[in-house]
Amino acid sequence: MNNKSDYEDIRHNLIKFMSLFHRLFRPTFKRETDGEYKCNKNQIRAIMIIGRSDKISPSVLCEYMDMEKGSITTLIDSTEKMGLVFREDDPKDKRKIWIQLTNEGKEYFIKQEEIFISQIEEIFSTIPEKEVDEFKQSLKTIVTILDKIKTS
Repeated sequence: MNNKSDYEDIRHNLIKFMSLFHRLFRPTFKRETDGEYKCNKNQIRAIMIIGRSDKISPSVLCEYMDMEKGSITTLIDSTEKMGLVFREDDPKDKRKIWIQLTNEGKEYFIKQEEIFISQIEEIFSTIPEKEVDEFKQSLKTIVTILDKIKTS
């Protein structure tokens, strides 16, 4: 693809995609209203990433969240104080630390997953199932291609 207009189309559609994505899906990561934890969007995102990973190193969490190490440390400290995560030394390498969810954190993760799924169902309820499937397949393709770009 050497045509400049193809890259301009990609740029335009990426900008439009990001805007639509944030407008439709960002509410999932906004501040909670349950009164118990009052997690901010980055704390929720971190818990969702850790929950999906089972355990994760702070440096990998930095990469996934696109944050600086100092900011991740503050984020981990705050969620640790809430009782949602804990740090554990790697028994094989004392220089390495793992971040994991506590039992409370696992419950919170499950609750957030349910909220996210519910919101996705609501968002996609207005379009035919065939289009939902097309979206799912297209998103899978986009993620696969972006993973290839990231590792090349």
